[in-house]
Amino acid sequence: MKLKSYRTFSLLSCMGKVIEKVVAALLSDEAERTALLSDSQFGCRKETSAIGAAAIMIHRAHAAWTEDNITGALLMDIKAVFPSLARGMLIHSMKAKKIDGDLI
Repeated sequence: MKLKSYRTFSLLSCMGKVIEKVVAALLSDEAERTALLSDSQFGCRKETSAIGAAAIMIHRAHAAWTEDNITGALLMDIKAVFPSLARGMLIHSMKAKKIDGDLI
């Protein structure tokens, strides 16, 4: 009887995805437990969403408007615009120019 090799390969690709999910969950839990992430980071965190980030941004804008301040926001998908960007270098450059590195 000849074994069908596609079943083996199919199982291997599924196992890789399962292991990837488990490792990602463990790393995420560890980062939350040890407070490695900034409070202003919303991406890839449990119980956070883009809606929560937008609500905070709108709240801050309204608070600024009540004090007669001008408010603006710049939203960029840096990874799509600069796919070979070194994130650490960008944060270093931002801090050198006195821009909060937690914005990314």
